Amino acid sequence: MASVSKKCVSASSLRIDTNVRCQRIYPVEDSGATTKVAELKTVGIKLSKEQAIHLARVLLAASQDWEEIDITAWRVYKRRSDNTYNVTVTSAIKS
Repeated sequence: MASVSKKCVSASSLRIDTNVRCQRIYPVEDSGATTKVAELKTVGIKLSKEQAIHLARVLLAASQDWEEIDITAWRVYKRRSDNTYNVTVTSAIKS
């Protein structure tokens, strides 16, 4: 079986502001919980109204061209200036 190589395409290739932020990601890194990542049944992202609209716009624009979308929330990297976390929207495009 021949393998198909994939090229990763970022949402930054879109003509919109793709710097999506969120207020909190659950479970929080410093919560003291001993649950392993493999044991997690859910994760959560807390968004303000503006953040939710922004994420919706990025997802809508990305879904126009991409068949699959990956959303990654970076829970260990909190921006100090406003205490928000980065959320990236990407897709693996077959080349």
